[in-house]
Amino acid sequence: MIKLYSLKQHKKDGETTKSGNQKKASAAHLRITKDLNELTLPKTCTTEFPDQDDLLNFKLTICPDEGSYKGGKFNFSFKVGVNYPHEPPKVKCETTVYHPNIDLDGNVCLNILREDWKPVLTINSVIYGLQYLFLVIYLFMFC
Repeated sequence: MIKLYSLKQHKKDGETTKSGNQKKASAAHLRITKDLNELTLPKTCTTEFPDQDDLLNFKLTICPDEGSYKGGKFNFSFKVGVNYPHEPPKVKCETTVYHPNIDLDGNVCLNILREDWKPVLTINSVIYGLQYLFLVIYLFMFC
């Protein structure tokens, strides 16, 4: 039994990063990796990772293909905190747009990014929620 424990410990000690330092992946990093691997983007959305080694900060572009915002291009920045998935990611709209759910500073009012966030929600849920914001206005304008 002691040999098994020391073997496990030795194996853990041998795991290092590219720079030679030991590094343990955080829960947030593991979860975001899983979320991004399972990501199914709609055809109107693209993602960009400015730093390939930093999965916790990325950009999303939404180009609606219907509704009042059709033909527009809206950029969002995602900052995933160390407490993810227990806390929602911080999402900001970097494009100046007149929208009832986006203020002048780019803060997005979406219930799943605030009071209705649950750890079972994923980045995919947030992206579809953002895309839906640009479709709902169209529906309410003509009802």
